[in-house]
Amino acid sequence: MVGFVIATHGKFAEGLMDAVDLIMGEQENTEMIGLHHGDDVSQFGDNLADKVKKVSTGDGVIVFADLFGASPYNQAALCSRKIDEIPYKLITGVSLPMLVQAFNDRMLGKNIEEIKTSSMDAGKKGIVEFFDEMQTQNK
Repeated sequence: MVGFVIATHGKFAEGLMDAVDLIMGEQENTEMIGLHHGDDVSQFGDNLADKVKKVSTGDGVIVFADLFGASPYNQAALCSRKIDEIPYKLITGVSLPMLVQAFNDRMLGKNIEEIKTSSMDAGKKGIVEFFDEMQTQNK
C-alpha cells in the first residue's frame, strides 16, 4: 500500500484529512504534519522523514505539500536524502480533490506512479469557476 504524508503550514493538513475522512471514511497509513509559528524548520524535516518511514510499506510514499518552494515543501525535498531506500514522490498544491483521488486510487490498488498522475490531474481539474463551467456545459 502506498503511504501518504500531508505536509502543510499550520493545521491545513489536519483540516484536509478531516474532510477526507468525512467523505471517504477514516483512512489508514497516512500521516499529517504542520509547520507552526516558532517551529524549528530542521526539526520539522526530521519529523517529516520519520513520518515517511512510518507509512512506508515497500510500495512507496507520496508527500503532498501545500506550497512549492515553501518550508514544508523544501523540507520534504531534503527529506529524500534521508530515505533514499523508499520510493518517494513529492507533489505540491495539495487540495481536497487531489487527496480524494489519491485515496480512491490507493483503495483500488494502483501503484505510486498511477496515483501521482491521477491525483495531480484531479487537483488541476478541481479548479473550476461555476459560471464558466455552466457556459461550457450549455454549448
